[in-house]
Amino acid sequence: MINEAILKTLTVLYVEDDEFIRKMLARFLRRRVAAVYEAGNGKEGLEAYIKNKDEIDIVITDIEMPVMNGIEMIDRIFEIEESQPIIITTAYRDEEHTSDKVCRNVIKPIDEEKLLESMIHCIGRKGIS
Repeated sequence: MINEAILKTLTVLYVEDDEFIRKMLARFLRRRVAAVYEAGNGKEGLEAYIKNKDEIDIVITDIEMPVMNGIEMIDRIFEIEESQPIIITTAYRDEEHTSDKVCRNVIKPIDEEKLLESMIHCIGRKGIS
């Protein structure tokens, strides 16, 4: 069972270059969390993270993106905050598109319930719950 009360306290940074997917999932998340920041690539995601890092509880990111890919963005975020909970969303199941450094790797198409469960799991590991 998903703890909706915890979800309602979270601020999420969602980074996805596919605008349709980003808008659809951001809309889904906005109905369940306190706030959602959106970015269309890793560079925008990193800039949004730096600007709002004190508010962001969890980062959800794609890997294959223009300008800066998700792995580079993740590495840069971990340089700023090594305990930042991050979830990768990817259509690939190989080592290039996943990471052991992050909290969870979620395979696309995204199962929304699984994503919410992953968010609760990752926040629990950081001690927010």
